[in-house]
Amino acid sequence: MTDRSRVTAGAWLGHPATLSAIAVLLVNDHLLKRLWPGVVTGKLSDVAGMLVAPPLLALAATLAAQRPAAPAPGGAAVALGEAGRRAALAAIALTGVVFALVKTTPVGARAAADIWALFTPSAGVVADPTDLLALPALGLAWVVRRHAVRPASLPGRSARRARLLVALPAAVFAVTATAAAPIPPSAVHVEAHDAVIVVYLGFSPNGLATSDQGRSWHRWTSPPSEKSSRTTSCVPGEPRRCYRVAPPLLRVEQSDDAGATWATAWEISPSRQRYLNRIYVPYTSSGIRSDMAASMAVAVLPAPRGHLVAVANGRDGVALRDVSGRWHRLGLRGYEDLSEQAAAPLFDAGEHIEAETGTAYLTALTVLLAALAFAGGWRRSPLGFAAAGFLAWVGLYMTVKGPPGIFGLPFTILGALLVMGGSVGLAAAVVYSSTRGLSSIIAAPLTFAAIYLPFRGWSAGWPDDYGTAVLLAVVLCCPAVALGAHLAIRARGGYRRR
Repeated sequence: MTDRSRVTAGAWLGHPATLSAIAVLLVNDHLLKRLWPGVVTGKLSDVAGMLVAPPLLALAATLAAQRPAAPAPGGAAVALGEAGRRAALAAIALTGVVFALVKTTPVGARAAADIWALFTPSAGVVADPTDLLALPALGLAWVVRRHAVRPASLPGRSARRARLLVALPAAVFAVTATAAAPIPPSAVHVEAHDAVIVVYLGFSPNGLATSDQGRSWHRWTSPPSEKSSRTTSCVPGEPRRCYRVAPPLLRVEQSDDAGATWATAWEISPSRQRYLNRIYVPYTSSGIRSDMAASMAVAVLPAPRGHLVAVANGRDGVALRDVSGRWHRLGLRGYEDLSEQAAAPLFDAGEHIEAETGTAYLTALTVLLAALAFAGGWRRSPLGFAAAGFLAWVGLYMTVKGPPGIFGLPFTILGALLVMGGSVGLAAAVVYSSTRGLSSIIAAPLTFAAIYLPFRGWSAGWPDDYGTAVLLAVVLCCPAVALGAHLAIRARGGYRRR
């Protein structure tokens, strides 16, 4: 790149329209999002980012490129202008592609969150395809660039430097020091007001209210009238009918004799609650730990032909009993809405069991190494076999148990290399040794299945109890390992009788 390219890129970044977008990004991320979290402030940052990122990328590319030894001849001015134009188009295209990947794929969102976490530890990025509505702003960025590089629009050298001194650090700060990810919404308090049920959300001064038995919700700006949440509430005009919650469980109990005896009216089993809390990963921002799924407060509202009961269930939203006695589980859609469709799934086969799957892989590899050793794979070089097995096991451990996201990428790469190296060593040991009974290695995949399948079943709801899944995994491992031992013994001469 040349000085001309740097001048045009700097003029683009220092254009008043880009400077305005930088200001909007800073104010919106660090002030407006906290005061009015929601769709408008979220999309405003996306649009502003589409105007700031391309000129910043174009300038970074020109600054990073090696400067030529001699100035280009005057006849090459058109070519130099074309180079700057191509750099600008590349910056706009790169911005669009990366933004689309981040907003449409979970992998892209996690990678972006991990990168931003280097600058803002509590930064968060969520895949949301509706954010792609901001992409047309890239066209506006190109219009700004064309206007900025016109000779008539270029300011003097002093003015350009002054603008760049302001724009560059502000743009870098606006893009990298994004606002901390908002605290996930949590229903922590409920109240009944006349014909309205109000749900107050943690870390937000506002609440959500419904006057049609939970079919629709609207913002409620009045503060709570009670200083503390009620864990027990009775039906007005019917004091013998009461409801209570039993934190930290997801459970509502009902009494028809003014609290003398209680029976379960609604609940999510402790095992399903455990599964939900795997979905609601604790999130820390500025040292604050978010709530998990637990029934925290209850309120009762009299209604025609019956009464309504609302229960604040923390991160799991609200449990709402309608006048017919039917319970509805309403999940939170940010700080804006509650609906049954937004409720987290209680059953999702194969999801959120990463730790158990990793254990299954490691146990299966251990059984495989034992089978190969028993078959004679260690005879030619016992030390080499042991080293290869150790490398393979450690490599697999680093791969399946390493940190998630981009911080775990070095562990994953190194682990994969160790697994490949160990596998080559094991294969060589088996090939060059006198082995018998390789059929016993069937115990390895059987062991994996014996551990993985019970936990996959638990994630799908059967068995419901986590302890039962653990017991099944242990019990099923026994015949898998016994079969491998049997095949190995038979291959080495069978069972001798005296």
